Amino acid sequence: MLKINILLFLLLFCAGFNTKAQKNNSGVAVYRVYPNMKRVEDLSPKNSIYAEIKDALKHLDQLQYKLYFNTEIAYYDIEEQLANERHPAVQNAAKLARNTPFYTLQPSGESFNKIEFMGDDYLIAQKCSDYAWEIQQETKIIQGYTCHKATSIIEGPNEEALEIIAYFCLQLSFNYGPKGYCGLPGMILYLEDHLVIYEMTKLQLEPIDAIVFERNGIVKTREGFSKYVDSLATATFGWRKN
Repeated sequence: MLKINILLFLLLFCAGFNTKAQKNNSGVAVYRVYPNMKRVEDLSPKNSIYAEIKDALKHLDQLQYKLYFNTEIAYYDIEEQLANERHPAVQNAAKLARNTPFYTLQPSGESFNKIEFMGDDYLIAQKCSDYAWEIQQETKIIQGYTCHKATSIIEGPNEEALEIIAYFCLQLSFNYGPKGYCGLPGMILYLEDHLVIYEMTKLQLEPIDAIVFERNGIVKTREGFSKYVDSLATATFGWRKN
């Protein structure tokens, strides 16, 4: 659960009520992506796909993502013309930064990643409250917006603990962020997620087309889907996770 503390109370109080965001209840945010060099340096050259990852990271600057949002729902995805780029390294970069859409529902506090696997459609579900964000004192200015730091620990590759760093803006009182991250009292404009950093470069507060989310697909949690994939690998190849 989001830990509401004295610091957060003061931040909300100081933010006031006459913000620009409250006069505009929808819009689109554009994000660029680039390597998280602190984490890249920790990659082991012994990793079987080390070379592919390093090459993909060099092409992140060719990708761009958009977050369409209103007071009820947000839709986040890669730009179509960039996602269809044929260069293998760019394709790998898109996979690394995620090239499948996310939907976040503000009233229910749920996020869904829509993917296709083995011919079936899946909705990988995440509750925003699961992130257990910790609000920090540090701030950062992003495109003129004052953002506050928050951290959360999630399960990363190989099941190790991974710290996620986000900077959210109280002026933009939407429960959304890149890659389906959510659960903070303001939009996430900057996110460090393992090897990739997502940073907002442009924000337009304006009317947008209705965002349609259809619950078509098999719903699984991240953990449930991971176990399902592992079970298929075991049944097919005899592979077992250590």
